[in-house]
Amino acid sequence: MSTAEILEGDPLLALMYLPRLLCANKIINMIGYFYYTFLTVTVFGEFLVILLNKEWNLFLSQYLIFLGGMPLIFACYVTMYHRSYGKMFWTIYNEIFPRLWPLRSLGIEEFNKFCKVAKLATFSSRIVIIMALITSTGALPWYGDEYKIILPVKIAMDYFDGWLLKLFLIIFFSSFYHMGFTIISNVFSLTYLMLHLYNQLRMLNVRLKNLSTGPNLKHAFEDEAFQEFVNTELIACIKLHQRILRYTEAVNNLLYYPIFYYTAGGILIGLAIIMAPKSSLSAVRLGFIALTAICLTVVFCVLGQLLENESEKSFICGYSTAWYLWNIDNRRLLCLFLLKTQENLVLSSSGIITINYKLLIDLYHAIYSTLMFLLSVS
Repeated sequence: MSTAEILEGDPLLALMYLPRLLCANKIINMIGYFYYTFLTVTVFGEFLVILLNKEWNLFLSQYLIFLGGMPLIFACYVTMYHRSYGKMFWTIYNEIFPRLWPLRSLGIEEFNKFCKVAKLATFSSRIVIIMALITSTGALPWYGDEYKIILPVKIAMDYFDGWLLKLFLIIFFSSFYHMGFTIISNVFSLTYLMLHLYNQLRMLNVRLKNLSTGPNLKHAFEDEAFQEFVNTELIACIKLHQRILRYTEAVNNLLYYPIFYYTAGGILIGLAIIMAPKSSLSAVRLGFIALTAICLTVVFCVLGQLLENESEKSFICGYSTAWYLWNIDNRRLLCLFLLKTQENLVLSSSGIITINYKLLIDLYHAIYSTLMFLLSVS
């Protein structure tokens, strides 16, 4: 079946409008590459200036906020605009999706349950959009605010003047909104992939639960139609689980390096919010940055935990089937399935960083430990 047939009536389709627009439209895509190159050159340029002038104290000043957010922003740009990552995403969409079960394969009732999850995801996506746009707007210099609140602006005002300075400021401050849209696109793309993966696991578990009953024990082994039904269902479940394993591996390959960037960005943003000098205007700016960072972190961790919980249910549902009513061939198939489902599916970067609820606690510990180390050294 084609991807369109598999995803007929897809309730999550709205999440892909913005990522498709940023990647499919050539002009918008070129604008994205321009900002990607501009920000990369800007960041490396500012680090070069700091290195040559030995102004290490800038890292512990009001400029810490921008430096802290750069790993997160860089991860989003790499994931969205690097060709290899784009190729990986469309490989999942075009090669793995056609081999999955259709959304309506278990009937309208199960499809409606997924629609409820999709509505919650759509509502959450609107919150992410609002928070990202407010944060992008709040990062701009306003009335009574110091224009040198961000390190690249300070360096540009020290080394440039005239039209070159104005051009740099226009491009740089307009990039804030492009950063916001890029972050939103990354969140939407990951949410889309993860919720469809979650739904496939959920449908797999529903079909396994249907095997928890059977005919009377005395007649079960003689009932060829029942044994054939069990055999067909088990083979279908094993095939789907194999595709889910490939799906999860592809998503983990897609997120292998970005997970490190996201985690580093989360730690640095936490430190920046704590250590940056406070003022009436910066407090508002820091508040919006903190809320946006928390929203993104919670979204990622919830998606990872949903996957982990549902994959754990696969083993439980398989073990809870009426295997005592099955013949030897079907029991062997069940043993094969249970062997494959013993380990939970997780979003992980080589097992070093795993995206689930525990990551929230790990980030808190990392921020606190790093803060204590910096305070003891200073």
